Amino acid sequence: MTNPVVEEPVPQPDSNRTGRSATVGVGAVGVGLGDTERTTGLRLNWRNGQFQRANGVNLTLWTPYSVNLGDEDDLVDENGEFGGDAFVGTTNGIALGLLHFPRRIRGVGIGGFGPIAGTLQGVAVSGIVVATVEDLNGIAVGAGGAAAAGDINGIAVGGLAAGADGPGAGEGTGPDAGGTVNGIVVGGLGAVGNDMRGAGVSAGMVRVREGGTLKGLAVSAYNDINGRQVGLSIGLYNHARVLDGVQIGLLNVARNNPEWARILPILNLNL
Repeated sequence: MTNPVVEEPVPQPDSNRTGRSATVGVGAVGVGLGDTERTTGLRLNWRNGQFQRANGVNLTLWTPYSVNLGDEDDLVDENGEFGGDAFVGTTNGIALGLLHFPRRIRGVGIGGFGPIAGTLQGVAVSGIVVATVEDLNGIAVGAGGAAAAGDINGIAVGGLAAGADGPGAGEGTGPDAGGTVNGIVVGGLGAVGNDMRGAGVSAGMVRVREGGTLKGLAVSAYNDINGRQVGLSIGLYNHARVLDGVQIGLLNVARNNPEWARILPILNLNL
C-alpha cells in the first residue's frame, strides 16, 4: 500500500499587503498602474505592498499596506523603533504622494503630509513634515518640521522645528553616534542636534544635547549648548557648559569660565 501524496499548499498573496498591478509598455518600462514591483517611467499607485524600485516618476498616494496608522505595532520594529515594514521600495527620480513611506528616495520627494523615508538623498518638500529614520542627505523643507533620526548632511528647514536626533545624552555623541548636523538647520521654534557643525537658526531655541559640540554658529532667542561651543552664539540668553568661542546676548553663561566671568551681559568669551 502506497502512502498518499500530500501536496504542499500554494501560498496565496495577502490582499492586505499587496494590490493589483499592470504595466502599459515593454517589460517594466512604460506606465505602471497599481502595485508594480519595478517600473521605469511613470508609476501610478494608491498603496505599496510588493513595490521594490521605480526609476522615473512614482506617484504613491498613501501609506504601505503593511502600515495601519491606528496600530502602533505596524510602525515600529522588534526593538520598538520606528521602521521595519513601515518602509517600502526605492525611488530614483521623483516620489510624489499625500503620505508615503519610501525606504529610500534618490532625487526629489514631495508630499502633502510628508514623505517619511528610511533615507533621503536629494530634495524633499512637504506640507507637514519631512522625516528620515536614518540619514538625511540633501535639502528638506517641511511646513511643520524637518527631522532625521540619523545625521543631517545638508539643509533642513521646519516651520516649527528641525534637527537631527541620534541616540542622545548618555548614549554617546559624535560622528558615529548619529544625530549630527553637518550643514544648516532652521526651525521656527527649535533647531536641535546632538552635534552641530555648521549653523542652527531659530526664533525660539537652538539646542545641542548633553555631551555634544557646536562648531559654528547658533542664532536664536535661547542658545542652549549642553556640551562644548566652538564658535559664535547670538541670542537673548546664551548658555554653554564649555565655551571655546564667543557669546553675544543680553545674558551669557559659560560654566568653564572663571567665577567672575561665568555670567556676563552683552558679551562673554573664552578664546
